[in-house]
Amino acid sequence: MATANASPPTASLSLKIFYPDDIAADEIRDYNEAFSFWYQVWLETRREVDTTLATPSDSFSRQSEIMVLYSDGTPIATCCHRYVDLRQHCILHDSYFTSTIWPPSVKARIPTLGQSCVLGSHIFIHPAFRKCNSGLPIKNIVCAASMTHINAARPDVLLGAARIDKGIHKVFHDAGAVSLRADASWYHIPVDLIALFPGKTPMRVDAQYEDIVRSVGKTCSRFGLSYLDRPRRAAGGDDEHQRKAG
Repeated sequence: MATANASPPTASLSLKIFYPDDIAADEIRDYNEAFSFWYQVWLETRREVDTTLATPSDSFSRQSEIMVLYSDGTPIATCCHRYVDLRQHCILHDSYFTSTIWPPSVKARIPTLGQSCVLGSHIFIHPAFRKCNSGLPIKNIVCAASMTHINAARPDVLLGAARIDKGIHKVFHDAGAVSLRADASWYHIPVDLIALFPGKTPMRVDAQYEDIVRSVGKTCSRFGLSYLDRPRRAAGGDDEHQRKAG
């Protein structure tokens, strides 16, 4: 993995949001760089549970949005959002809702939680920027940015399998999450199956991160723009009004 500066000031942070189904020609380089970073951390994560696991790239490419946090232009964190319609029966048979993580009793409840849904995943942090190495709360910053951004779209529900050993579950519980099942597991890794309801109540963002998120958000024209209402390019050409990733 590329070397990163271990102790950047928060002023060095910036943000890009990619729409994998609508990548412009001038975004390809940054998109590929973001994928390379994401893939290296995904490989590391998969090896935690089984060195023989396949690591297909569609866990990246099928996302609706990929939020990437940068330090001095280097990718240091990701958070992925996938928008789905829970009225569609196929959604509960999606690989996201694998029965090894989501038991039938929990899956049966999901259609009752709303219609518009964001599946949150892949909160990845560069090893050099994990708090024990950098002293910076990058995990909290990227989660706060994600929640602030999703609040603008106001989906009925946000679902996620939050790692307990990394403290991700606590960040979202502090924002108002409820546990659908607090003692689930991804292989041997404990996860908390959480739900938040930003369509009714915006997710609470810790006040200590509001200024940082506001500053970082100003570096990305797509930040705070509802994915469901985003402008799109016409087939075969670029829309001059299309907002760029950064």
